[in-house]
Amino acid sequence: MARSLAFRLVTHLVSLIFIALTMRWMWGDYASFPPMEATSMIMGYVSFLLIGLTLLIGPLSAWLPSRFGAACLSIRRDLGIWAGITAITHVILVLILFSGVPRLMILQSNADSPRSGWLGLFFQNYESFYGWPMPRLSLIGVANYLGLISVLYVISLLFTSSDAAKKWLGGSTWKRLHLANPFIFILVVVHGLIYIQSIKGEPHTLSDILLFAFAVWIVRVITFWRAVWNRRR
Repeated sequence: MARSLAFRLVTHLVSLIFIALTMRWMWGDYASFPPMEATSMIMGYVSFLLIGLTLLIGPLSAWLPSRFGAACLSIRRDLGIWAGITAITHVILVLILFSGVPRLMILQSNADSPRSGWLGLFFQNYESFYGWPMPRLSLIGVANYLGLISVLYVISLLFTSSDAAKKWLGGSTWKRLHLANPFIFILVVVHGLIYIQSIKGEPHTLSDILLFAFAVWIVRVITFWRAVWNRRR
């Protein structure tokens, strides 16, 4: 028990170091942005990386001896926790930034940018339909809805990452919930691509998202077919 706790503490420490180094590495690219806006964007990108890493650990553990299986599961769980924390931080900062509609650089780069508070991220023309807000169905609105779905799912994973939650939900229900991680990754990828392409590319480019996403899926596909080949043998 003590050894397991110590291992998890090391995992959390390494995760914090990874987040800190990533922020330091990316901060120079966001020097022209207000600090809170820069932190929000970096947190979103870090969450994307951590979600991708959780998808890599399972397939990579299949290439290792079975004695490493428990350690890989523990690492994946703790990385998932930090993916959730950084995603929630990203969303909270976005809501704070848009709550007062300050002069964000994101608003200066696209005419479709929400300019009516944080509700403007999801609705438009508040009084245009018998007093009911209309959903924002533009490309940016779709990206916001995808981000909202993703963070809600990440929160559900975050709060069910304990053994107690697994016991309470039941093994099969818990497993179905947590096997949806690839679905979240797809939503986050599309969310990021829309924002980069439609509203604010700099300092990101499409390749920043696509190359890592491609690497994750290539590893998972190769591992899947390797498992199929081994079973057929």
